[in-house]
Amino acid sequence: MSSLTKSQKEKGLIILAVVFLLSLGAYSYFMVYAPAKDARLQAEQTLSSERDVLIALQTQLKELPEGEKISTSELQQKVSIEPLSELLVLQIEQAELLSKSLVTDIAIAEEPVTLPVPVEGLENLQQVKTTVSFETKDYKGITTFIKEVEAMDRILVIDSIDFSANEEVTTMEAEKEKLEVTLGFTAYFRPDLIALTDTLPKVDAPPPAKKVNPLPQNDGTALAEEEAVVAPEDTTDVDVNVEVNVEDGESAAADGQ
Repeated sequence: MSSLTKSQKEKGLIILAVVFLLSLGAYSYFMVYAPAKDARLQAEQTLSSERDVLIALQTQLKELPEGEKISTSELQQKVSIEPLSELLVLQIEQAELLSKSLVTDIAIAEEPVTLPVPVEGLENLQQVKTTVSFETKDYKGITTFIKEVEAMDRILVIDSIDFSANEEVTTMEAEKEKLEVTLGFTAYFRPDLIALTDTLPKVDAPPPAKKVNPLPQNDGTALAEEEAVVAPEDTTDVDVNVEVNVEDGESAAADGQ
């Protein structure tokens, strides 16, 4: 077997060097550059959302007449000192009713707000991230649901809207499938303002329905019918005659003799 010539060795080294450089470039792109780029884009989106919140607060502050005092209870309608997740759920239920949709899942998570650049006054800001999955029959149901969620006095930021399009209906007999929608939005609260606990908004939750059957087809009459049926009391008189004979101790002793 003949040995490689000098030119063949040089070509082999050049090929190995090119392969090594290509591998190093690919590794640097996928393992270093791409993750850093994604992190930067995510940071820019977060900064943009927080900037929108700050601009909204500043705009509301500028629109206020000079000298007008705002109660802390009104401010807590915008940003409360507690998560108040119950109010979010009640608003979602109202949106479900008015949009004629069906909510299939609600996920709520509390976490601190992380800002790429520190902003004065927002050091202790916390956020409530809510993800709602629901089904609706058309696009109007989606818009109505979102409008009802945004109708809250509380400051909200819509993070994402994802839905699947229906297939084209080609026959009269074909049933139109419902749209599956996932909506994500964020609300904010300041847990460090403990002194404002007395002005915390109250949750006006509806009273319990007291249904025996929790299924939707139950109209609530089962409980009334059950309460109307009362077991009759047993009014039968029982005559008990008890005869008691008490004998004197001395007479009893005489009889014994």
